[in-house]
Amino acid sequence: METHDLSSRLGSLRAEIALKYGVGGSLGSQVRAIRRTLPKYERRQAESLVRVEAALEAGGADVDPQAFERAETALLMHLDELDAAARRTRRAVDIAMNVLVNLVLAVAALLALWLYLGPD
Repeated sequence: METHDLSSRLGSLRAEIALKYGVGGSLGSQVRAIRRTLPKYERRQAESLVRVEAALEAGGADVDPQAFERAETALLMHLDELDAAARRTRRAVDIAMNVLVNLVLAVAALLALWLYLGPD
C-alpha cells in the first residue's frame, strides 16, 4: 500500500469520527477521547490504526495491508451503526436530568435546614 493512500484513508476515518463523536484532532487524540465508548475489539483495532498513523508520520514503516483493512473495516462498521443525532439528544437529556436532580437535592437540603432551624 502506498503512503498517500493510507494517509487519505486515515483522513477519511478521522473525518467520520469527528462527524459521529464531535471530536477533532489527530487519530490518536480522537481515539483517546472516545476510548471508553468503543467496544473492546474496536478499541484494539483503533489503537492499531493509531500506531499506523504514527509510523506514517515517522517516515512510513511497512504496514500489513490485511491488518490495516481489518482494523479500518471494524472501526467503520462501528461508526456506521452510530446515530449522531441520537447521541446528541441523549447527551442533552442527561445534562438536563443532572441539573434537575441537583436542583431537587438543593431544595430538599434548604427545606431540611429551614425545618431544623425552625420557622421562628
